[in-house]
Amino acid sequence: MDVSQGAFERLLAQLDPDRERAGERYELIRQKLTKFFQWRGCAAPEEYADETMDRVTKRIGEGTEIHSGDPYLFFHGVAINVLREYWKKEQRAPKASLDEANLADKPTTSEPDNHESKERQLDCLDGCMQKLPPQHLTLVSQYHEGQGGAKIERRNELARELNIPLNALRIRVFRIRGGLESCISECVKRAS
Repeated sequence: MDVSQGAFERLLAQLDPDRERAGERYELIRQKLTKFFQWRGCAAPEEYADETMDRVTKRIGEGTEIHSGDPYLFFHGVAINVLREYWKKEQRAPKASLDEANLADKPTTSEPDNHESKERQLDCLDGCMQKLPPQHLTLVSQYHEGQGGAKIERRNELARELNIPLNALRIRVFRIRGGLESCISECVKRAS
């Protein structure tokens, strides 16, 4: 979403007359929004926080005023709508996993063939995981440990241990998984 400089200036002016304090409030609101999306299980909380910030900025540019004593409440209301859109999109998106390599080329026709296909996938998964450098295997395993809040906290802890931002950690794991999925897919094709 393109946001004009004028709209951004109006937003800062509504956050605080002092431009430096307005910038600090902007960053604080963005951090709160990131946590809001993170706590609700969004895959890319920073992206959704930025989307919320852009929508509010655009609305301010169109003449909307923030009347609340705490501007975060206005942003939070917009964030709820962004979150609802995220949930709807997630419900419609097909789920894929490393356990199931994409076999759209080869439909399974019978039960024994399906069993062989699953065995082939598992063999390929094992082989591809053995090809991963040990630190990549450890990182992916630790990244997916736990459930709910414990999983989120583990990921934050992992990012701190590696001394990188959480988003950089996500990207790193995404790339490792992408390579792993490609390896599995190629292996299954060769075995077919």
